[in-house]
Amino acid sequence: MKSYYHRSKSLANSFLFILPLLVLYEVGIAVQGPGIKNTADVVIKVPFALFGRNGSLIFNLFVIVFLLVSTFYVEKKYQFSSLTFILMFVEGAVCALFIGYGLGYVVYKVLFPLALAKPFFTNIWTGIIFSVGAGVYEEIVFRLLLITALYFIFANLFKIRKPISAIVSVLIGALIFATVHYTGTLKDSFTYASFTFRLLSGLVLSVIFMFRGLGVVVYTHAIYDVLTVLKPFHV
Repeated sequence: MKSYYHRSKSLANSFLFILPLLVLYEVGIAVQGPGIKNTADVVIKVPFALFGRNGSLIFNLFVIVFLLVSTFYVEKKYQFSSLTFILMFVEGAVCALFIGYGLGYVVYKVLFPLALAKPFFTNIWTGIIFSVGAGVYEEIVFRLLLITALYFIFANLFKIRKPISAIVSVLIGALIFATVHYTGTLKDSFTYASFTFRLLSGLVLSVIFMFRGLGVVVYTHAIYDVLTVLKPFHV
């Protein structure tokens, strides 16, 4: 179990684990058109837009290089293990069900019993593609980049104690994560129930990221969103 903990939490293994979701999203966007792009996807690709029409090609080359480096690193340090990825998927599925049923019950049955849930997408295929993209890109932006940056600022620049820095980073990250869902072209209509749910979800996802790494939290987010499309939880 100790070996699995380190394997599953490593960034290289996480990248290999989320690569199929990344490919599925990019292919789906190419087929459906760029109109459903996730906001976090756009944020990540802003630097590549400087290269104009070659931006997508350079992004894909960047992904391929990262794949090769990750493959070499994993093979050298851990050796590949399909069981690791299977267990990571199971972890993600369990966490997704907890968010859907556990947090959903707390928010929509206890705190806001009169709130009504509504599906975000009417087209299932579009919803699945967007859900996969949200899992990958939102976790990279709001967990890997944002929380890591916040923690670095508080712990290293402001010299705040590490546990306090972690807590503050998680709280700020979750608040920004919840707020962003009400901005942009695909923004949702604001309700106290949906905001509370997303805030709590952001806290849970942040904790998963800090203790279990990027791969598990990406699949947690993606599986939850896909299940919402197929059999709606409260969102």
